Amino acid sequence: MAGSTRRSVETTADDLFDKYTLPKIALSIILAASLLGTVVTSRLAGHGGLAVALAKWGYFVALGVLAGGLLWKHGFVRPDDLETGSDAYCARMYDRFDRVAIGSLVVLVPGAAVAIDRYAVVVSRPLPVLVLGAAVLGLVATAGIQALRSASVDARFRGPLGLAALGLALGAIVLTAALEVAVRAGDGLAVGVRVLHLLAFAVWVGGAVWNIFVAVPTGQEYPTTAVIRAAGQQLERFRWAVRVIIPTLIATGLYQAVDALGTDVPTYLGSFLGLAVAAKLGSIGVLVVIFKLCPMWRACSPIDGVCDLEEVGGQRDGPTTDAADPTPTEGAGDD
Repeated sequence: MAGSTRRSVETTADDLFDKYTLPKIALSIILAASLLGTVVTSRLAGHGGLAVALAKWGYFVALGVLAGGLLWKHGFVRPDDLETGSDAYCARMYDRFDRVAIGSLVVLVPGAAVAIDRYAVVVSRPLPVLVLGAAVLGLVATAGIQALRSASVDARFRGPLGLAALGLALGAIVLTAALEVAVRAGDGLAVGVRVLHLLAFAVWVGGAVWNIFVAVPTGQEYPTTAVIRAAGQQLERFRWAVRVIIPTLIATGLYQAVDALGTDVPTYLGSFLGLAVAAKLGSIGVLVVIFKLCPMWRACSPIDGVCDLEEVGGQRDGPTTDAADPTPTEGAGDD
């Protein structure tokens, strides 16, 4: 009987953790849109050709993966979500993210070198460039040590090294945004808008990478009701962040487009830069549609009922389902 119940839970978990097409499409769109945006800003800043733009894009993505992943690790993952057995589950997630972090650092270092070199050539004051370089070096050191060392779950959850790496990653994003605008002699408002844009991008891309490459595979290895519920709670926290990220990306993207190219429609249809900006803004619109469709298609998460956690034995009042039978009793999936 016990073996049958476990097999039923494992089958249910496999089904839940396999529903994952739309998030992968969304991540691809995010990366493609960020590449277009990097090409545009590099052209406007006179930073060189496609090779420089690709190096800077790698830097932005790696920095975003680190910042957003560290935010998920220390903000959205809560070991207390599982009353028992959390150490093995959380440790496995941390191990997976450590591998992602090391790969990101390998991309970050050469990309940062190219970006910092371009900023140093154009920006008149060297101090911000030096501070950015120091922040990147500090991030490489703290994130690298954190990823390579062995420690308990308690020591890795919101430990000093992890929080220091998160702070340095966020600081590097702010400094990068400021230097990006300073290259074009932007004002304080333009700097603030660019900072918000890059921070929103970082939280989204880092969270998406964690969810797809860390949370889902780990959940498949631990197919228990408690783990499924905890994974759903993590993803719900991320979805609340996305509810802020989407309008932030739209508003800041529109501002940057108008600030750089104006408001004449022919400008956006008659040049490569204009078409690239229009395509990037359009891609954000597609992401909005995906974000709204995911709960209806039951594909935004490996967890059925991610928008309604009662479906995996949640803790709130309302309609529930048995973990071995994911069919909702009523009104499931409404966002």
